[in-house]
Amino acid sequence: MRIIQISDSHIAQETPQRLTDLDDCIAAVNAQAPDIVIHTGDITHNGHPQEYREARLRLEKLTAPYFVLNGNKDSRDLIRKTFADHDYLQQCNSFIQYRINLEPAQLLVIDTVRELTSKGELCAARLSHLRTMLQEERARRTIIFMHHSPYAVGEIPDPHQFHDWTEVDAFEALLLEYTNVEAIYCGHIHRNVEGTIGNLPVQVLSCMATDLRKGKLSDADRTRPMYRVIEID
Repeated sequence: MRIIQISDSHIAQETPQRLTDLDDCIAAVNAQAPDIVIHTGDITHNGHPQEYREARLRLEKLTAPYFVLNGNKDSRDLIRKTFADHDYLQQCNSFIQYRINLEPAQLLVIDTVRELTSKGELCAARLSHLRTMLQEERARRTIIFMHHSPYAVGEIPDPHQFHDWTEVDAFEALLLEYTNVEAIYCGHIHRNVEGTIGNLPVQVLSCMATDLRKGKLSDADRTRPMYRVIEID
């Protein structure tokens, strides 16, 4: 099973280069012959309907089924409208949280967006829903996808990317109850970095938008299509 993560396309009407970045990334992803693709948020930069339409036109060129998640720059309502035929978006609750059933693993997609701020949130309702999904499939290998990084990222000026860090502590305590969770993948901070929460590895993917990439970058990393290949045996 080959899963490819993409993130932070930040499509903006005033920055047409980001459409080119998304086109280039999709072409590179297709060449990897994935089984599924997951976009982990910040599809658009301003949340305008036209930006979502432009993003969807390009995402439809993916040769594998794809799934989307909201980031702090996104609108939940416009994601649901733009991708109205994506059944998983219509069936989830007020947050964009859902399960992707695969063999040999399940993927759990978690909504970490807090309205009107760039910081993340894992409120009691979201954690309760996550607990339910985990409880229903205790024996299955599980991988989690989310937008915000749930560990203190030392490479950035503000390491704590959640509004209330006690929610991250509660998230960690919940995950420790389930030995079948293997890893967490996220985006948001526009860098390729990694860390841990409890004993779980967290992999952070940089952004597709070349003009927004941060951190120490080689010349190749400044311009190459940005995606992560995740192989599940």
